[in-house]
Amino acid sequence: MRITAMLLTLTFVAGVAAAGELDNAVKAMSGNEAQFTQHFTPKGFKTAQSESGSVVFGTLPQMRWSYAKPEQKLFVFDGANSWFYIPADKQVTVGRIDDARKRELPFLLLGDVAARGKYFTMKEARRGNSVIATLQPRDASAMIRNIDITIAPSTHLITRVEYTDREGNRTAFDFSGYRGGAARPDLFRFTPPAGVQVVKAQ
Repeated sequence: MRITAMLLTLTFVAGVAAAGELDNAVKAMSGNEAQFTQHFTPKGFKTAQSESGSVVFGTLPQMRWSYAKPEQKLFVFDGANSWFYIPADKQVTVGRIDDARKRELPFLLLGDVAARGKYFTMKEARRGNSVIATLQPRDASAMIRNIDITIAPSTHLITRVEYTDREGNRTAFDFSGYRGGAARPDLFRFTPPAGVQVVKAQ
């Protein structure tokens, strides 16, 4: 369940669809590192649970999420394989992403315009100094819905992502401090430390 929850969290990039400012943002993200704060508000609650850390974007969908507070954990994705590591548990969960999982985690479709259009509808609107890309899955039973992605047109960088899942839980990510040159190829592979239990994702 823990790996499933983590994977669902990472759907923040889920909503890339047709060409537009969001496509510019996807290109701009590659090769950058950013700080993030994640807020999760369970259905029926007003107070959010917060976590923070840094994320490195390679050639998408390569990503490396390093959570620092309140608990250290790491999620690495190399384009075909995923590793979810919690040092305190001395366990890493290793998985491969098949087509069924891709439909649950549409961030994996970032570079595939045809697939994005297949699974999502999208509209973009100007709001103040930002562009808001709103995405909705075509499948009414999809895990994630109501995705709003805030983009700064001056830099083409994503500053905030908010979404609601089908259970009514709300998640928001705020991004800041983008810097380039951080995406070394070795960051998108993970070798479990000695003594760590390796578990295959179900």
